[in-house]
Amino acid sequence: MQTSSNNDNLHILHCNFSMTTGGAETMLVDIINGQIAKGAHVTYIVINNLIDESLLSKLDKRTDIIRMDRKPGSNPLLLMWKLNSLIAKINPDIIHVHNHKLCRLIRRKRDRLLYTVHDINTTMKYTANVRMAAITDAVESYIRQSRPDAKVATILNGIRTQEIKPREDRPLPDTFRLVQVGRLTSRKKGQDILIDAVGILKKRGIDNVEVTFIGDGPDYDCLKARAASIGVSTRVHFAGLRDREYIYTTLKDYDAMCHPSRWEGFGLIIAEAMAAGLPLLVTAGDGPWEVADHGRLCISFTGDNPEACANAIQQLISNYNEALRIAADGREFVAKYDISNTVDNYLKLYSAIIKGEF
Repeated sequence: MQTSSNNDNLHILHCNFSMTTGGAETMLVDIINGQIAKGAHVTYIVINNLIDESLLSKLDKRTDIIRMDRKPGSNPLLLMWKLNSLIAKINPDIIHVHNHKLCRLIRRKRDRLLYTVHDINTTMKYTANVRMAAITDAVESYIRQSRPDAKVATILNGIRTQEIKPREDRPLPDTFRLVQVGRLTSRKKGQDILIDAVGILKKRGIDNVEVTFIGDGPDYDCLKARAASIGVSTRVHFAGLRDREYIYTTLKDYDAMCHPSRWEGFGLIIAEAMAAGLPLLVTAGDGPWEVADHGRLCISFTGDNPEACANAIQQLISNYNEALRIAADGREFVAKYDISNTVDNYLKLYSAIIKGEF
């Protein structure tokens, strides 16, 4: 494996509260592995005892993993002391954290601290004088609204573009299959909007649209009940939590991706759907819309509006050949979101921080 000598002496400390199956934490595995492949030495501190062992096993074996095995919510002052003692012992060149609370807890080497803000509507409570990375321009704009003097740079999230199986050419099917991937938290992800849109389409006589939700979360029961209450239970399916390998190989089996989020900082699944060649339906104006080249590579609709979502689905079906042409453009565009670019851009930002240039 080739490495870059520019990073051979770089010691990176990543720190997060948990390591469970989620977009940001799964991507962090890719970032750490990519940084090690570039020659860096990486230590990863997982604070709480919330660890998915299968995800942990995907880390490069050269990663130094420190499990603090803390019970969530217990004794923050003791945690602060233990964490800063570890940092003093490790003495990293850069500390990269992925939760705003760590900006308060970490007191050592704060001039080498970088916090990645993974979403809009994230509190800026503990971020005074902390260098930040935003995952989209939308997130950077949100940060600057909260902290006009913030030191922030946009570093786009990344996916393993080459590992996603592409959709094969096929005609418009009799049953049009939509997919949405994400935690079942409708307050943010808007799954209820999509269910209501399917109901609206049924009332219009369009009864051949199905939607599959991949993911789990607290709103499973209420979303299932909502589908039943409007008579679309047979058209709404819940596939449960699936790993990335499953998603990378099955996205191609669907006819389009619909992501009706009420807010979203990035939406890795949007880039993944683009890599699979799926037409996109996306809420206008937030992170996923930006990922789809500010709406150029999707059909966008007004947020929190089932009627607008239904109109967008109907428009997509009526103009499916054009949607496939746009999706083909998306497969080329998505190269900018390859994880290799994310890795390289973070290494450049670390260098700027260490040199006092950021």
